[in-house]
Amino acid sequence: MQTKMMMLGSVLATVLVFGPGGFSVAADEPLQAPGTQLVIGKKKPARFNHATHLKLGIDCGTCHHTQDHNPLTVKDIASMTDASKLRCVSCHNGNHPNTKLRKAKGTFHACCINCHKSGYKGKQGPTKCSGCHLKKKRRVLEGC
Repeated sequence: MQTKMMMLGSVLATVLVFGPGGFSVAADEPLQAPGTQLVIGKKKPARFNHATHLKLGIDCGTCHHTQDHNPLTVKDIASMTDASKLRCVSCHNGNHPNTKLRKAKGTFHACCINCHKSGYKGKQGPTKCSGCHLKKKRRVLEGC
């Protein structure tokens, strides 16, 4: 019971600090990557940790890009005033021209799994379902 209360407290603190979109934005502060692990989706949530990917040296633009698929730089992201534009669903939704990339599942399975299989600097990411997807008992914090 105490563990559940601590976990709930952590989630609430994270939402208060980073907001429901997962990013901290003030009028004079640049956007920053969330310091906590994000959990994406509701039916079969998957976890994503920005810090793990940044430590590998993966650029933000590898995942975050413009509608023309030009990678966003750290400077581009820092200059944004609306953090919601960085959320995958801001483009990967029912209006996306590629029907396979309209839902999170298609987008992540197409992009993340391919990257995890090919690897980066000799390191590969998880490719089995359980490597990213959480057990049903875990609480979901929407991140993307």
